[in-house]
Amino acid sequence: MFMADIASVQVLYTGDYSREEDCHLCAVEIPQLSPDICIIESTYGVQLHQPQNVREKRFTYVIHSTISQGGCVLILAFALGRAQELILILDEYWSNHPKLNNIPIYYASPLAKRCMHISSL
Repeated sequence: MFMADIASVQVLYTGDYSREEDCHLCAVEIPQLSPDICIIESTYGVQLHQPQNVREKRFTYVIHSTISQGGCVLILAFALGRAQELILILDEYWSNHPKLNNIPIYYASPLAKRCMHISSL
């Protein structure tokens, strides 16, 4: 978040954020500010989501059942944070299901690969 004072007008700018913790980021802490103008980038806006554990369970179930039936899964994740979260979810799921250890997980993002390396240090 960035707060700017422009001609005595306080402007708060924030990228997309979540008030729920996920696999790689803490929940946002809302500062006690009273800006005159607030600019918020929001992918999901006011949509309500199922709890994270329900979404993860559904996600891993679909992947596991697809693989069990001989299929392959391609997941497009355009945001770096989303790619990191999905990789962490799959990594944990794979470690809890040894039968999947021979199934490789590939990701075609050099930036995601570097970020995952850094986060594992």
